Amino acid sequence: MSDTQTALPVRRLSVLLVCVVILALTLTWAFLSMRAVMDVGGSCADGGPYVSAQPCPGGAGFIGVAIPVMILATFAGSAVAISLQAPNLLVPMWTILFGSLGWNFLEYGFAGPDGNVVGWIVCGIVFELMALPGLIAIVLSGGTMWTTGNGTNSRPTQTAMWWGIYLALGTAGTALGAWSFYAWR
Repeated sequence: MSDTQTALPVRRLSVLLVCVVILALTLTWAFLSMRAVMDVGGSCADGGPYVSAQPCPGGAGFIGVAIPVMILATFAGSAVAISLQAPNLLVPMWTILFGSLGWNFLEYGFAGPDGNVVGWIVCGIVFELMALPGLIAIVLSGGTMWTTGNGTNSRPTQTAMWWGIYLALGTAGTALGAWSFYAWR
């Protein structure tokens, strides 16, 4: 085997691992940015010709970076994951994004500073229902999510290994996301 043949999987693996960390970091930014805006009533604005009565809190702008970077990392990581016969990142991203934002809506809808807010409760239920198909897909596929190359990745130990790697790197990305959110807002 030549050096080129052995180096290519290392590069692809490195891209996948970095994408997992970036995905977790941006999911954390989106989650915390939403909470910052919900802390001030759910809407805010800064600058422009129409000055808002409610300026945006620190950290609200993170969501403007988080979503596009999250999408790019998810697609790039999923493309590489497929080539490595690893579970894709799209299904977990979808599930975690909508599940966590739904959690925010439900938490603030039931226990927010304004008491029960029916609109936020309804949004929370809708977001949780949007997350549900992703969770079902993960469970029904045994964690492989159908995008594992030629279908040879049916061994539970290999799938569990990938999920362990994703969980470890996702935890690191989440910690980095929380640290950077609070440090830079």
